[in-house]
Amino acid sequence: MIKHSRQVIFWAIVFIFLNLLFGLKWSNYLDSFYFASMLMPVAVATSYFFNLFLVPQYLEAKRHFWFVLYTFYTVVVSVFLSGLIAMAAFVFLTDFNWNRMSPVAGDILQLGVIIYFVAILFSFIRVYRSNLERDARIAALEEANQKNLLQTITVRSNREAVSISVDDILYIESLADYVKINTLTGVVITKEKISGLEKMLPEWFIRIHRSYLVNKNKVEAFGHDYVKVQAQQLPVGRKYKKEALERINNNKELTS
Repeated sequence: MIKHSRQVIFWAIVFIFLNLLFGLKWSNYLDSFYFASMLMPVAVATSYFFNLFLVPQYLEAKRHFWFVLYTFYTVVVSVFLSGLIAMAAFVFLTDFNWNRMSPVAGDILQLGVIIYFVAILFSFIRVYRSNLERDARIAALEEANQKNLLQTITVRSNREAVSISVDDILYIESLADYVKINTLTGVVITKEKISGLEKMLPEWFIRIHRSYLVNKNKVEAFGHDYVKVQAQQLPVGRKYKKEALERINNNKELTS
């Protein structure tokens, strides 16, 4: 949804830019609006064809000859369509009066350059966003790897720093103003937030409820609305149910 919204905003900005460009040269923003409206489908189609087909199919696949060839064909088709649009503007918007034509709208080469400027700009934005998303994924993987290597956590309990082995933790329960960390050797009570512990612990700790965080490796059984850890049945919240049970299930059938 966010991705589509950004694309709509991008093309709205392009449309406004074309209106201003032709309007300043035309001194008639109504005609500029009509001309930009006719030109936009060519700009959009060229941009998407170039970026979503030619680039991944040929450039990224290192089929450079075919990329150059089909890009040339695309340029020819785009310029041809721009010429038809310029001709339509000459007929319908200026009543065959060449002096009323915008200098930009009447120059087919300039129209081709404008369309490919938009296509390249669209490509630059896509590459920039892809790089940001890739960097975010790499950072998330590095963070997950660091968390998975974690062997102990240290929490404050009774005004002391208590070290707890990660593998010993069974589940964590959040109560009114404190948290109970249930381990193989007992219970540690701390004022740490369960959300903070969730961020700290490895990925096999799963939030099943706003008040419960469980060690997936310690789950003995589970159903549609509960998990069982050492005979202790813990509720699964509706908000967390789908993701939690999918991760715990790990391709096993749900128990009845």
